Amino acid sequence: MNSRTLPLLLALFATCAVATPLDEQRSRFLRAYSEAQSGGPATTALSLGLESYPLYPYLRFETLKRELPSLPVASVEDFLRAQRGTPLAARLREAWLRELGQQHQWALYDRFYAMSAKPDLACIALRAKLELGKLKTLSEGARALWLTPKAASEACSPVFDALYSRGALPDALVRERVWLALHAKRDDFAAYLLRTYTREPKLMVSLLNTLKKQPKQAADLPALRSDTRRNRALVGYAVTRLAGQDVKKAQELWQSVKGRYRFHPESRATLLRTLALAAVTQDVPNQLSLLDAVPDTGPDDLLERVRLRAALESRSWDRILRWSADPNPFPGNRLRLAYWQARALEESGRAAEARKAYAALATARDYYGFLASDRINTPYALAGRPIAPKQRELNGIKALAGLHRAREFEALGLKTEANREWLWTLEQLSRREVEVACRVAYEWGWYDRAIFALGKIESYDDTEVRFPIRYKETVLAAAAEREISPARVFGIIRGESAFVVTARSGAGALGLMQLMPATGAETARRTGIPLGKPEDLLIPEKNIQLGSAYLRQVIRQFNGNFALAAAAYNAGPSRVKSWLPKRECVPADLWVETIPFAETEGYVRRALFYAAIYEHHLGLPTTRLSSQLAWLSPDGARPDKC
Repeated sequence: MNSRTLPLLLALFATCAVATPLDEQRSRFLRAYSEAQSGGPATTALSLGLESYPLYPYLRFETLKRELPSLPVASVEDFLRAQRGTPLAARLREAWLRELGQQHQWALYDRFYAMSAKPDLACIALRAKLELGKLKTLSEGARALWLTPKAASEACSPVFDALYSRGALPDALVRERVWLALHAKRDDFAAYLLRTYTREPKLMVSLLNTLKKQPKQAADLPALRSDTRRNRALVGYAVTRLAGQDVKKAQELWQSVKGRYRFHPESRATLLRTLALAAVTQDVPNQLSLLDAVPDTGPDDLLERVRLRAALESRSWDRILRWSADPNPFPGNRLRLAYWQARALEESGRAAEARKAYAALATARDYYGFLASDRINTPYALAGRPIAPKQRELNGIKALAGLHRAREFEALGLKTEANREWLWTLEQLSRREVEVACRVAYEWGWYDRAIFALGKIESYDDTEVRFPIRYKETVLAAAAEREISPARVFGIIRGESAFVVTARSGAGALGLMQLMPATGAETARRTGIPLGKPEDLLIPEKNIQLGSAYLRQVIRQFNGNFALAAAAYNAGPSRVKSWLPKRECVPADLWVETIPFAETEGYVRRALFYAAIYEHHLGLPTTRLSSQLAWLSPDGARPDKC
């Protein structure tokens, strides 16, 4: 708890004209909880009489957590039984298991362990079974933890070391993990695996040291001439390592060795993918042909996006048609690839096919769906479909104990605990129940939680919940004063903070419109809007006033073009100017897709999409994306082609 939060909360409760029993319980709980978290005893006079208060178990939890090293097993069992189905039970179990692991209490660990998503706990569970003689071979659980491209947890190392020494970790499985690491471009981890899990440790260390310093020697080392699984892995390591340094030399190495070894098709695909991605990063001339050479091994988020970007930059429409034809792309790229496939059909003179593809995509309520609508001049798919829960569904969700606790923590200003209870509760619910819970959260003003939860389950139809309207009068007034669309202001707020008033970014941006203190201060000075200390940017009205003024500034700076202005709001005007075309006109939809910063590229797409949704919510005329995404020249936006 923030050290400044407790006094303010206590003062709030103290100023109530008539203190209710609930007020008294909250006041006493806050003091007892603060004391318990700071190491004081939670079972003081402060906690007496709070046994019926919904959050009382948190006081007991803090005491038990502190006493874990010497806690009787019965005390843990009693608490886990009493708090079954709550996040407190899971948290105490996890803390208890880690304590048992440190004490090497393997029998107790094995008894208390339940399936956990935490890799370290799963690894310690394997260690417990190993020590108890219950893990003689590689179990399915151990296999799953092994086959990852990076270390799941240090706690797994003793288990894998023991299994390897007993001959229970086959060489084939070691090589498989090596290739997983190479596919993830983790050549150092691949080297660790080769060095640690090998039958020839001295030779392997010597070879790896040589290849680490001079990877191109893989073509000439006598020890690597024979076609063995070990040597294929070592050559793969050398190619991957060299690709990160000099992709041209890595290509030469690959050309000299690829015919010497019978690489498995997936291993070959891994190395070709590594060379292609390195070629794009290092901007070598033959990057498109290298991207072409990578065989299809299933949906690959990174490769799909890199291919599309490279093809767009070179206007290689034939490649876009080939690379976007996969019927099973990575889910997050499905609409993106569908739009650019339609654009490639259009650019290739296949107008009827393009129109059919645009029409199919235009049914999507999405940035790419709106772009497709613009290409064939059809209305946007703006109308949503409310979750519309029945009363019994609402009653069932509102009766959940986890939501009661979350709401009580929210009332106390303890947002971390409130969010923990909220997320825990959602994990226990069906998809429909999550939707209803999001509708309830929306009614309670928990806009960000509803937005993120619906996004996680890919439920996009309730546009009222996903695009709330808050601080409407303030936004309308600020937008009118600055002569900008309130839909654009709402779109920026939705994208920046999801309406979290106290939002703080890692870079230091503050509030609803995520203004950097320096930007806020400069905008205040320029506009005459009073601003005291930087924390005043957390005041919604102040933040919206200054954020709208800054948005107006960048819109003017880029001659009214909202796409460029949104990019400038996110990355800064000077960067956006440096990203403008150097010589020729560029279609703006293509320019957005090739913005160098992935964060800004996504930001611009969302800003345009969100603004269109908010125009619909506010009853404003729809501004077609095509009017904001026409052509870009070295001088900025143009209404027509240069």
